[in-house]
Amino acid sequence: MKHYEVAALLGISHATLSIVLNAKGKYGSGEASTGRVADKVIHTFGHYTCPYLTSDGGGGEPVVISADRCRAYAWRSAPTSNPREMQHWQACQKCPHKVACAPAPPREVKPRKPRGAE
Repeated sequence: MKHYEVAALLGISHATLSIVLNAKGKYGSGEASTGRVADKVIHTFGHYTCPYLTSDGGGGEPVVISADRCRAYAWRSAPTSNPREMQHWQACQKCPHKVACAPAPPREVKPRKPRGAE
């Protein structure tokens, strides 16, 4: 996967990703925090142990799922037509991973000031 594809998945510019990865500018000097970018990486590429899913269909080892799959289970509307899926959905509503895999909040786009403006 190319760096610009990773940046697009993270919702940041490829320039920002490059600057952070190469520790340049304020990120390299420690003046800027990489926390926001790190949160996006974990939110996008992270993995969670699902307490509901098991490898043998019940009672076995918990299954590790991607953050994307966790988000799909936890943040969907209640599946009223399938009792097993409803049990899974109910378990997700109480799961500590639900907050961690929450969909990213929309960010307000702030227009940049024209060059030379103060």
